[in-house]
Amino acid sequence: MNNLIRGCLAALFLCITFTATASSDKHYTGAETCLSCHQKEGDAWRQSDHYHSMLPASDESVLGNFNDMTFSAGARTSRFFKEGGAYFVETLNGQGEKQKFDVVYTFGFRPLQQYLLRTTGGRLQAFDVAWDSRPAEQGGQRWYQLQSDEVTDPEHPFFWTGYYQNWNSRCASCHSTNLQKHYDPVNNTFDTTYSDVNVACESCHGPGSEHIKLAGEGTLSTTNTGLKALGKAIAFHFKPGDAIARLQSSPAPISELALNTCGGCHSRRAELGEPDLTQPYHQQFQLDAIDEPLYFSDGQIRDEVFVLGSFMQSKMAQAGVTCIHCHDPHSGKNRLPGAQVCATCHRPDVFMAGTHTFGHKDANCLDCHMPARTYMGVDDRRDHKFHRPSALNEDSVRPCATCHEDKSTAWLRDAVEKWPARDGASPDTSGEWAKLNAALTTWDPAAIAESASLLTDPKITLPDLLTSALTRKVAAQAPQQAVKLIKARAASSSAALRRGAAIAAPSLSAQQQAAVLASLADDPALSVRSEVAAALLNAPANSILPEAQISPLLAEYEATLLATRDHPGANTGLAQLALRKGNIIDAKMYYEAALRIDPANLPALLSFADFLRNMGNEDGAKRYLTNALSIAPDSGAVQFAYGLMLVRDKRYEEATMHLEKAARAEDASPRFAFVYGVSLWQLKQPEKALTVLDDAATRWPGDYDLLTTRAKYAYLSKNAVMLHKAVTALGKVYPQDSVYLQLKPLIQP
Repeated sequence: MNNLIRGCLAALFLCITFTATASSDKHYTGAETCLSCHQKEGDAWRQSDHYHSMLPASDESVLGNFNDMTFSAGARTSRFFKEGGAYFVETLNGQGEKQKFDVVYTFGFRPLQQYLLRTTGGRLQAFDVAWDSRPAEQGGQRWYQLQSDEVTDPEHPFFWTGYYQNWNSRCASCHSTNLQKHYDPVNNTFDTTYSDVNVACESCHGPGSEHIKLAGEGTLSTTNTGLKALGKAIAFHFKPGDAIARLQSSPAPISELALNTCGGCHSRRAELGEPDLTQPYHQQFQLDAIDEPLYFSDGQIRDEVFVLGSFMQSKMAQAGVTCIHCHDPHSGKNRLPGAQVCATCHRPDVFMAGTHTFGHKDANCLDCHMPARTYMGVDDRRDHKFHRPSALNEDSVRPCATCHEDKSTAWLRDAVEKWPARDGASPDTSGEWAKLNAALTTWDPAAIAESASLLTDPKITLPDLLTSALTRKVAAQAPQQAVKLIKARAASSSAALRRGAAIAAPSLSAQQQAAVLASLADDPALSVRSEVAAALLNAPANSILPEAQISPLLAEYEATLLATRDHPGANTGLAQLALRKGNIIDAKMYYEAALRIDPANLPALLSFADFLRNMGNEDGAKRYLTNALSIAPDSGAVQFAYGLMLVRDKRYEEATMHLEKAARAEDASPRFAFVYGVSLWQLKQPEKALTVLDDAATRWPGDYDLLTTRAKYAYLSKNAVMLHKAVTALGKVYPQDSVYLQLKPLIQP
């Protein structure tokens, strides 16, 4: 994917006109102006990942071997060479033909470097053959394929010329300063500009013109700098006898600097408009939730999530630690080498003692509490959750396997369970959360009441993202037990919790949902209001809130989507808004725009197919569903939609094959299995239907439709063994349910 080397990167004061051009915005002065006074900071910054994130391709910036080198992977051989002092790559274009492309910029530098190639329509594309810039003795100094060989096929959705490798939409806002995409949705082109080619001084400090004006007037002061307020790294102090340093005053739940300055780029998030990194986070972005498969079930990083989501889970963040306590803000380097930085706040005589390391002489804080995962082939990134291994969750002991790779998960859990607790250590609430989160991921009904208890315990304070994750799972599986939880989150002072309430609200009844969404309709955070609007958009018109209250929210939501029309998801949302207004022509236009940007976008393909079917164009719907199936045959959602299409065609036997694949898919939902089981019953295959429902009820043991339907079918088929099993299981989860009460006498001894 796009190369966000360690999150938001960089800055340079060379303003050179290429496919992306330098902006003349009068408020931004450029890094060269800043460095004329701030030389020390500039010297540090020039050594940083931030400085090197994106530079014009030159002999100084290019690290790769362009001495007429070739590299082959999959269906493609690429050639890297120079002509007249310029850099070029000859490779396959989107039509599968060989073409020579200009190398316009370098992208990152260590441990790998990508190259931005100019294509058409003002686009820069991140080429997916990268240079491994590590020393040769570490396996570096080579060209390598970033992704699997499959993506070298021009028909592949992730081929390098497509949306997912596009710099303008996917990378630029975190690699350049004062970026303006200037996307033209009519022609699907860009005229992107910036004030510094990479992320320079004003990316973090904001436009510098007022600062320079105040300096010239001699009116600069610590309270009147003319720059964005970044917050401060408040000093931590040891009290006598304490093992850990603390702030002298109570910290904010999450530091403004971590969230608003660093978090804008160092996070996995959706944009709510063209990013302006000088504005508060929740006015610009929606942070991705702590959910699988982005994270493991205990909250450790799994996919590329770029730090903020993991850091906000940590006790460090709750205690007031911020990025610049550990990292120099200009060089980006650790303030002290390796684990020495930990000793700033954690007394070594306590935390390196045998009572803490349990005899592990070579124990290292970072390896145990900040385990690294490798991304992009060679880039090791440490988890900023500051993880505490727990025997309560099998994912939680994964860091231990780094050294004990020959041991089973059971052995590791047993070893962690026997690990003596440090005197004064806090309870393992993170482990308790991880245990319940993993259980709810498998729809274990026994975990619902325990989760509600954990979330309402006044003695326990979970990080906001963990609270939201657990609340949403409870809401999806037991809505009535989540009503009070959701209402409490909606009344929180935390934007993250209020947004979590808006996401969970659609699981509730219409009346309960209306109460939650109404309370959030005027929320101060755009991230929350947008979530409310999305919930209202998917609800039947006038069924949740009065139209007079809905209209302003949807108008604002439409504006945020229009500002991000270079993304397929925004166009799909605009199509749904147009349909709500009864505007069929605009809806079709937006769907087609989404698929012009990304022809393989599954949500757009499935939604457009539904649209065409509702318009009476069955052939068009079939064409797009067939396309979706060829792109993602392993997708449960696609198989399910295709199966339903065949049901409408009365091709029942063929339909069940696709419904079966949907029910067994990794991304399957209980509904997929329910519909598959019902279809088998209707095809006069009762035993197979019962087997499917029984397997599904094992996978999702708390789902009401699966439990009740299995019980009804067992009764109708006169399967006494299955009836006893099904009714007993139903009674454990829904003891007052009418179906259970009717069937209960039939299983009495």
